[in-house]
Amino acid sequence: MNYLSLILIIPLAGAGLLALFEQIRKYLVKIKINVDILNHAFANVVAFGIFVFSFVSIFVNGIWSVNTTSDGLLEFGQLQSILITIFSFLVWMAVLFSVDYMKGKNGLGYYYALILTLLSGLSAVTMANNFFTLFIGWEMFALSGYTLVAFDRMKRGAVEASLKYFIMSTVGSMFVLLGTALTYGRFGTVNFVAVKAALGSSNPTNPLTGAIVALFVIGFGVTSAVIFLNAWLPDAHSSAPSTISALLSGIVVKAGAFGIFRTIITAFGNTNILPYTSVFISWIAIFTMFEGNFLVFYQFRRSDIVDFKRILAYSTTVHLGYILLGIGAGTDVGVQASIFHILTHSLGKGSLFLLSGIIIAALGSRDVRDMKGLGRRSPLIGIFLTIALLSLGGIPITAGFYSKLLVIVSAAGGLYSPTMNVLIVIMAILNSLLALGSYLYILKIMLFDEPDAKAVDKIEIPIIQTIVMSIMVVLIIFLGIWPDSILHFIGLVV
Repeated sequence: MNYLSLILIIPLAGAGLLALFEQIRKYLVKIKINVDILNHAFANVVAFGIFVFSFVSIFVNGIWSVNTTSDGLLEFGQLQSILITIFSFLVWMAVLFSVDYMKGKNGLGYYYALILTLLSGLSAVTMANNFFTLFIGWEMFALSGYTLVAFDRMKRGAVEASLKYFIMSTVGSMFVLLGTALTYGRFGTVNFVAVKAALGSSNPTNPLTGAIVALFVIGFGVTSAVIFLNAWLPDAHSSAPSTISALLSGIVVKAGAFGIFRTIITAFGNTNILPYTSVFISWIAIFTMFEGNFLVFYQFRRSDIVDFKRILAYSTTVHLGYILLGIGAGTDVGVQASIFHILTHSLGKGSLFLLSGIIIAALGSRDVRDMKGLGRRSPLIGIFLTIALLSLGGIPITAGFYSKLLVIVSAAGGLYSPTMNVLIVIMAILNSLLALGSYLYILKIMLFDEPDAKAVDKIEIPIIQTIVMSIMVVLIIFLGIWPDSILHFIGLVV
């Protein structure tokens, strides 16, 4: 049996059943079935099941029966095991968190069905063996993402944010589709390995090859929120339910970075072309970091609203820069560093977006200025906030420290000139310090500033949300103290 197909089939089948439960809700109610409880329980079972499948595959070689020949549509190895484990874990955490967060909301079946379809699309992208299969998975998760952003369609700005995301992502998809067509016309195949073989010792200055790579980078760059292509990001994050914001930032934007990896490393990464594309991607990464940090600090100077979720959204751009920087290094260590940073950022930023849901529900505001002294009203929130922000800031004994360090080390050994290596490393460290400054400023406001006189009530966190947040921050500390527990397996990727 080809167990690989289960990773795609189970979420899609689960999504179909959840949508069916919603369609026949009135009949289920008549026979005394609580449809909301059914939706919560079923969605959690499916999400947890996919996580277990992928997690086990990291440790058990050969569990997946796959076709990895040049004519295959899917492949599965250590890279896919780790990435799908990260994706499915965060989906499971978001689904579990939703038990309390989405209580009393309408359309729960559709909500969970879209999340599972999102996971299936991301898995297809990760397992794709060629640009065409990747594009199919891409559209699957993108369509789910548009709808989830506007799930609370009565909320001001939700539909507008979804439409902006839809328009920009569709344009990006057209670039990818055009790049795919040109790849087939140029090489007679869209398989990653076959394209790389067909390149042979091609001239790195070939204009058509350069145009194809540029099309893919721009198309995937929209989803990965690189410089000038991320206008959809803050609106989508701030308008979506906080669980969906966690998924957008934690895993969806990583699919864009993975598409760039498949382009410049797997398909077009021959020895003649890779040094040029490496420099190109690395400087895109550096400028993306600078843009993200600038926009984060700009939010603090706004007079209308200092939106916590928009700050987190722009911060995502900074961390996508680090992921791209590891890819841009063009080395095995760089790829491994990017994968590790995908994991640590997913934990840190996923925690913060889920936490924002708790905070916004308690305060009725997304404005950071209304969150003064929040940690005094809820020590648990203070602990969760501190650990997640310090990890994103790269402070030792948190997972983010090691992933950032590994990215910077990989940049130091990148396929550039020694002078450029040093310059890129300096720029990366500078951006890390800028990002840390913004996180410390948020901690200063939420932990040390005096709360408003009226804000004296303690904030209670529902038990399930407390469990989810505790799992996330414990993993951040665990990977910060014992990073080798996962780095050993990441090292088997390439």
